[in-house]
Amino acid sequence: MESGYFDRALLVYGRGGQECVRCGTEIEKMTIGGRGSHFCPNCQRPPRYR
Repeated sequence: MESGYFDRALLVYGRGGQECVRCGTEIEKMTIGGRGSHFCPNCQRPPRYR
């Protein structure tokens, strides 16, 4: 198995500003704890802050 094989299955990560493959809404990127988090605001609730 090659290194990086599973990144082909990612539907959201690294796609900030592009369309969601499920609903077509623009994918948003947030920085949480110094790390990037990508999500579709229509299909997935944004991460909660603690």
